[in-house]
Amino acid sequence: MSVRTVLISCAGTNSRFGLNMPRCLAPVEGRPLIQWQFDHLQDFEDVIVVVGCQASEIMRTVLEKRPDAVFAVNHDPQKANLLEAMAMGVNFLREPFIYIDGNTLVSSTAIQTMADAPCPSIGIRRTYSGNPVAVMLGTGNHEGEVIGFTLEPQEYEWIGLAKLDPQHIKGAPEVECVYQAIERFLPITAVEVDSAEVQPIPQSEHIRLAG
Repeated sequence: MSVRTVLISCAGTNSRFGLNMPRCLAPVEGRPLIQWQFDHLQDFEDVIVVVGCQASEIMRTVLEKRPDAVFAVNHDPQKANLLEAMAMGVNFLREPFIYIDGNTLVSSTAIQTMADAPCPSIGIRRTYSGNPVAVMLGTGNHEGEVIGFTLEPQEYEWIGLAKLDPQHIKGAPEVECVYQAIERFLPITAVEVDSAEVQPIPQSEHIRLAG
């Protein structure tokens, strides 16, 4: 394994999810989503989970699968934005790490692909969700690279998976989202992977995979 550390961001307020719980705790076939993520992280030496809302419940759920997990706690999730919370998690890192959004269902293949990719790289797939962070892909000398992020429709979108260095998060300008922080380093290698964000089914306590 070419990367030793994974950072999972579960610090969002999840105000738009609609289930009165963080998406990382939402049930997928009877188990919390984040426990599915941990099924594919056994080969990593260190796992850092950034928590905010319902932190104690997330921590309990994680420790059931990974007793040695380390937590970075955002004690004021209503004020500190997602990027600020993530910066807490990378504060003591000195080498590249795998970033996973807490609402992304990943596969072992996707994790290994990202671990083997150059740093920085971001995981993409063909656009499938309703409100994606879409990516603009380069041509010519920048073929295979992301040259921009946009909220406008594009063929591909970012799926909350990346290989980053702490410098890509530390010292970011006053922005709120991870993709806004790494825009400073474009162009970035694009890696197509088989992962997906989870989305709620209206009027239900279960979730489905978008796409």
